Amino acid sequence: MNRLLIPLLILLGSLLFSWFWNCNRKDYCPDCQPKAIVSEVVATPDVTDTVTVQAEDTTQANLTPEEKVLFEPLDVYFQSGKSSINRTEEINTWLTTAKAYLEKNPNEKLSVTGHTDSDGDDASNIALSEKRAGIVKAILVKDGFADAGLTVIGKGESEPIAENDTPENKAKNRRVSIRLIK
Repeated sequence: MNRLLIPLLILLGSLLFSWFWNCNRKDYCPDCQPKAIVSEVVATPDVTDTVTVQAEDTTQANLTPEEKVLFEPLDVYFQSGKSSINRTEEINTWLTTAKAYLEKNPNEKLSVTGHTDSDGDDASNIALSEKRAGIVKAILVKDGFADAGLTVIGKGESEPIAENDTPENKAKNRRVSIRLIK
């Protein structure tokens, strides 16, 4: 009995200590936030070692609430092989926010990027994605957005957000993403 009890108590104690350390020390530790570290290159006569560390992302900290909404891409969906959009309340709200933001900040631009599913060949998918992005751009211009403030890109099937294995997943890939570019 003692042979099982002692290792079990050690295991439970270490789990409890680990939980406490990870969950509760952040309030008492002012240095727990990640620091930005610059990449370092160390050169020797025969070997060059490169150490790359991800720098702290400060762009999200300085965003207004409108910018936080607009930097999240809005996906506009299409029926298979068609170029008419499915307009929803979410799309209308996002577009209203974008229009108000761009009126205040005329130097900012929106990226309108077309995507397709894997049906068809690459050339026709690129053409279809460009056509869909162009249609969304035309809708945006008709809704009052400045033509010069919209950048159109056609990606075809190169950047799926889901596998193209089921009709539901293919429908997720037939989209145009609209986002703010800084």
